Amino acid sequence: MRSRANRTARDRLDVLLQHCVDLGVEVEWCNLGERQRGEYRDDRRLIVLHPVLTRRQCTATLAHEVGHAEFGDRCSTPAVERRAWEFGASLVISSRDYERAEALVGPHPAALAIELEVTPKLIEAWRRWWLKRGQRAGVRERP
Repeated sequence: MRSRANRTARDRLDVLLQHCVDLGVEVEWCNLGERQRGEYRDDRRLIVLHPVLTRRQCTATLAHEVGHAEFGDRCSTPAVERRAWEFGASLVISSRDYERAEALVGPHPAALAIELEVTPKLIEAWRRWWLKRGQRAGVRERP
């Protein structure tokens, strides 16, 4: 079995769940219907995740909802959703993990998502985050 260039999906999910504890945000699983995977309820400091999510989907969705929690979002606009995805991606994927994964599998988002055990949407959000904020934060690597 090949060695992963990153933390495991379980580690990523555990880090996010601990981050929720630190924020005072509870996480619950319940059926949200056919189309919705997760939601943040600011009035209750609660993240709700759909129980049918795979571990990859759960990690990506929880990261996104943590982004909403961090910013206290109470509405959904394209800009708010983009910000939540980018912030969540920055919590889950380190520049070192990304660089190692890209060295192993190349730049395709789906291949990187498999390697990093997340979703392609989270990979694309991380790339946007890196271009906007990661470079300015002194990260040496480039996606």
